Amino acid sequence: MTSENNLPLDARPETEFIPEDTGCEELPPLESPMTFREKFTQKKYLLVCFFLPALLMWLIYIAMKAYPFGEESVLVLDLNGQYIYYFEALRDLFHGEGSILYSFGRALGGEFLGIFAYYLSSPFSFIVALFPKENITEALLVMFLLKTGLCGLNFGIYLDATRKRNPVGAVMFSTMYALCAYAVVQQHNTMWIDNVLFLPLILLGIEQMIKYGKYKLFVITLSLAVFSNYYIGYMTCIFVAVYFFYYYFSRTPEERNPLGVSRHFLKAFGRIALFSVIVIMIASIIILPAYYSLTFGKTEFSNPSFALSQKFDFLDMVTKLYFGSYDTVRPEGLPFLYCGMLAFILMPLYFFAPHIRTREKVATGFLLLFFVFSFNASTLDLVWHGFQRPNWLNYRQSFMMCFVLVLMAYKAYEVLKEIGYRKVVVSIGAIALLLLVLQKLEYKNLPDFEAVWASLLFCAVYIGVLRGCTWHDPETVHTASLVLAIAVSLEAFCGGFAHLTALDKDVVYSSRTSYRSFIDRVQPIVDEVKEMDDSFYRMEKVIHRKTNDNLALGMRGLSNSTSTLNAQVIEFLQQAGLSSKSHWSKYGGSTPIVDSLFNIKYLIAETDDVVSPLYKEVLNYEDDLLAYENPYVLSLAFGVNEAMEEFEFDNSRYSSPFERLNHLVTEMLGEEKTLDLFYKIKTDKIDYKNSEMSMVVGHKKYTPSPADAVGSISFTITAASEEMIYCYFPSDYPREVSVKVNGESAGTFFGNESFCVKQLGSFRKGETIIVTLTLTEDEVYLATNEPFFYHMDEELYKDIIGRLSTSQYQIEEYTEDTFSGTIHVEEGQELIYTSIPYDAGWVVTVDGAEVETLNLMETLLAFRVPAGDHKLELRYRPDCVKYGVILCAIGLTAFAGIWIGESVYKRKKTKENAI
Repeated sequence: MTSENNLPLDARPETEFIPEDTGCEELPPLESPMTFREKFTQKKYLLVCFFLPALLMWLIYIAMKAYPFGEESVLVLDLNGQYIYYFEALRDLFHGEGSILYSFGRALGGEFLGIFAYYLSSPFSFIVALFPKENITEALLVMFLLKTGLCGLNFGIYLDATRKRNPVGAVMFSTMYALCAYAVVQQHNTMWIDNVLFLPLILLGIEQMIKYGKYKLFVITLSLAVFSNYYIGYMTCIFVAVYFFYYYFSRTPEERNPLGVSRHFLKAFGRIALFSVIVIMIASIIILPAYYSLTFGKTEFSNPSFALSQKFDFLDMVTKLYFGSYDTVRPEGLPFLYCGMLAFILMPLYFFAPHIRTREKVATGFLLLFFVFSFNASTLDLVWHGFQRPNWLNYRQSFMMCFVLVLMAYKAYEVLKEIGYRKVVVSIGAIALLLLVLQKLEYKNLPDFEAVWASLLFCAVYIGVLRGCTWHDPETVHTASLVLAIAVSLEAFCGGFAHLTALDKDVVYSSRTSYRSFIDRVQPIVDEVKEMDDSFYRMEKVIHRKTNDNLALGMRGLSNSTSTLNAQVIEFLQQAGLSSKSHWSKYGGSTPIVDSLFNIKYLIAETDDVVSPLYKEVLNYEDDLLAYENPYVLSLAFGVNEAMEEFEFDNSRYSSPFERLNHLVTEMLGEEKTLDLFYKIKTDKIDYKNSEMSMVVGHKKYTPSPADAVGSISFTITAASEEMIYCYFPSDYPREVSVKVNGESAGTFFGNESFCVKQLGSFRKGETIIVTLTLTEDEVYLATNEPFFYHMDEELYKDIIGRLSTSQYQIEEYTEDTFSGTIHVEEGQELIYTSIPYDAGWVVTVDGAEVETLNLMETLLAFRVPAGDHKLELRYRPDCVKYGVILCAIGLTAFAGIWIGESVYKRKKTKENAI
């Protein structure tokens, strides 16, 4: 088969209009195959399509004072709070640390392939391995610039393959696509941008498959897109289906079937269906582990309504086509559609182009309407987003519409002379007039100077330059085209800078210093602890930058934040008194018994932090950092009483973490009477100031009185011993309050991260303590008839740990996904508790024989081992990986088989024709 692009221009379908005198470069007939040098010379302008957008993006970051031109960074929103830590873990993985299957750096532990599949599977992620650890923010910047350049390059390749070669025009419109608002604003969601850069090649692959039966480009690029990010890849697959029908029916029979193949539609449809299935099979090595990861709670993270509703007024969407029209990435945000004022000006002219067929214009109009309704109809929007409502960052598929808009503008630019300058003036005038109307309507995302004045300024520039582009003198056209390219580049720079500046105001970029200073401060003491003790254990800290710090520091712990959450573990940690909710958990609110049961052996703290006196200081590091060892830590696995199998940790009869933990250790030891590990402290007196109290459904409601007063509630208690005092205020209606202990600030409670057990400190026996809650909101609700303050019986705690330690797992060799060692099991402790979250992927063998695993408390992994001495091994080998590899291998084999079969058939036909 022969590609249309390899045909001489006069051999292309006569229905395709080739414009004249627009600065386009005429191609000579291809009488003989071109040499590599000739091809390079002909297509070297594509290098400019790569380097110009990348350079402009770099200049934007320089203007934003990104390091080394300042102390700012690319870190913003989830890139700052989550992704950079995943890249740190990936870098460690590349350097031989960790496992791609499993990580104990997340909440107690969890599969890592889900994180890899959603955040890290892009082929460009390897870039972080090429940079020193201290330059990971610069590695991300290089990644961003590379992807920006590739967006431009691939758009240029698409134009080169489908349109008459026009180097200046291709560079301009490639830059518009690469620096459209979506590509710039969503750049921090770097895993999404892979689909932006692959999209032009995927659509080119569809067109080649329809016209010539070529499939390789389609399979390779779509496989890479889905592999890079299955979530946006899913959206791309939807668009693949839509674009197939759009392209097929928008072209004449001669255009879509230049080779005159019989039953063309059925063959084209069958071909794209077949190769789409092959793509999914190839990508199954990512898709199946990703799906498995979602089954831990993400699929139930939200419960959206599928009732049809309109999400915004149609005119709202038009505002997003103007320069500087950033609104927000928050839940109320609109689609990012800006891709240059020149593109906006030329888009309407596409429908007036005399040589673009009516059927194509009609089909394109319907395609645009499809996008508009996909954005605005709530049910369709949910379908696009995998049947879940996005948590911020709406309309994640809007880059597809940007591609269509820029392509429409390019087609209009090709025939600008035939359209006529008068229509250009009308288009610009209409756009300017509409902008003034929108300004009068006071759209917040169209600020006067940053959007309205700037848009009008570029309209004025383009109305002048486009006059030259429609001139009859080729020299004038060429000069005007170059001036236009300069104007487009200037606008792309200014537009990108305006959008990132607005993003900074909206959600704030973090400085490089804020990241590096924390990591560089804490990393040395973490490394020293690891050098001191190379056994398996968890380590935590009471100081935090973000919840994912552990992944960057190489710590195993329970702090973590990810969209691929384990909902049951997060709820379990919250019930144990820790700071944990939604999609994250954080080491805050822990107690010695929780640390011991969860294998937390070391704790990093600052000198003025409250740490249990039971822990011993083992390192006093510079920068006021200390490392404490928990001498009562238990192993990753140990034997407990059979009664634990039926224990319900989330039983509603437990009103506080203290009661729940008391019952937990009681069941672990098989005691009949509940152990009072945490014992109540009687509240001597409750005073409330500037507040009035009322009763509301099992709660006491405290409201400021008078309404503008600062209300407070004070609890007077007496220390029953010198043991640590803990407090927890149960409430079904949390409202944040500030806490003071004897007049000294002790932080907050009921806040996003402070709704957890709070350590108040150790006091002399008989000492009076006053705990004051100051209302920071309109009201606060406290559960009735519930004790708030507890001591922990330290001697009982030591006794409990001593009894539980008799059947501990002695780990001799380990990786993140494999453990090997021995265990001595006492009579009555044959049920082996582990602090590993339950996952069917764990394979446990006792003396070489596989044993059944249990889901203890619907959260943790457990199994049975007979009394006595045994060899115990745990390996994480989830079936999803095995089946994913098998399907991927089948898909690759099928693809290779078809490719080889086609090559053999062609050689055979060539020989037959030669005879």
